[in-house]
Amino acid sequence: MKILIMSAPIGSGHQMAANALEESLTRLENVEVVQGNVFSFFPSFLGKLFLRSYEKILRICPGLYAMSYRWGNRNSGSLWMRNGINFLLLRLGRSFIERVRPDVVYSTHATPTGIFSLYKEKYDPGLWLGVVVTDFTVHRWLICNGVDAFFLADERLRGQIAAVASGAADKDRSDREKDGLLPNENGSENGLITDSPACYAFGIPVRSAFCQHRDVAAAHRDLRKRFGWPKDAFVCLLVGGGGGMLPMEAILRELRRETTGNIYFVAVAGHNADLRKKLEAQAGGADSHLKVFGFTKELSQLMTGSDLVITKGGGVSLAECLACGSDIVIYSPLPGQEQANTVFVQQAYGVKAANDTKRLAEILRQAAGLPYADRIQQQNKRRSAFGRPEAAQRIAEFTQNLHLIM
Repeated sequence: MKILIMSAPIGSGHQMAANALEESLTRLENVEVVQGNVFSFFPSFLGKLFLRSYEKILRICPGLYAMSYRWGNRNSGSLWMRNGINFLLLRLGRSFIERVRPDVVYSTHATPTGIFSLYKEKYDPGLWLGVVVTDFTVHRWLICNGVDAFFLADERLRGQIAAVASGAADKDRSDREKDGLLPNENGSENGLITDSPACYAFGIPVRSAFCQHRDVAAAHRDLRKRFGWPKDAFVCLLVGGGGGMLPMEAILRELRRETTGNIYFVAVAGHNADLRKKLEAQAGGADSHLKVFGFTKELSQLMTGSDLVITKGGGVSLAECLACGSDIVIYSPLPGQEQANTVFVQQAYGVKAANDTKRLAEILRQAAGLPYADRIQQQNKRRSAFGRPEAAQRIAEFTQNLHLIM
């Protein structure tokens, strides 16, 4: 069985989830796993231009992104644009798809989902298509005809799938009745699905490093020993995703001014080299209360060994924190899916959020006031209650059973 995992490099989370899936799926017998990137369907300079524009909009004018996100999620007219884009990309990427000739496709982003929905309808009705939702919300562009299964972060998201699916079906029927038309052969129009697909609430896939159930107390001791910090030091970790989108300079400046000497900081700037240099300038000498990393494979150890994680509202970043049992504070989430993620995890998991550094400092002081033993106990409880580190493995086991009936 040949499995194709498709993602898009819009934010690092979709790719991280795809990597987690690949790690688990390649362990199966009698399968071949291929990863694909939808941006490879068109010239690389266009992809770079799109990503630079996307990042500038998020940094300079996030309200514009918020408007487009709401329009795409609520306005049925946006589906025409979605389908036009997907039709064009299918024409550009069809040669790649037919060269790979997958039996199973897993998509971690709305665009490849739409492309393979069209491909399945036009050329390969026997293709099995699964969508891995990498947020704690479901955008309507993910809901396409021909999807065989959705893999969700939480059981409570089933309602969003059902609501969009039923609304799509109702509008499809209403529009066709107005035009005096009968439903077409597959019961869909414009890629709208007419039946609720299967949903599996396995969690958001995280990489294998986050699946290792390290002893929390030992991880705390190791981190403090590594940096020469006191055994009872309170460690705050700042993570801004792969692009280092969290405004760490301003956050650290305020927190280091407003907190006591027993609070220490670790900042992970991801691939943002400029941010890393600026933070290293803040860090000072070898005995500094601040340690700085770029992109690191040690993120799971840093999360497990920290007392508090300040992060943005990306779905995969939150899933990684939950897998480690981290005490999470979401700072100033971006509009769209990050704000929706924040609302969900606040209500479902008791995650805290802050929109200014003064509130952030207040939360940090409260957390640092807990006795060390209580911090360890609470982290173990959170990891047991909310962590889903086995998500990618469960999808692999599902695929193995799928293999037996294909």
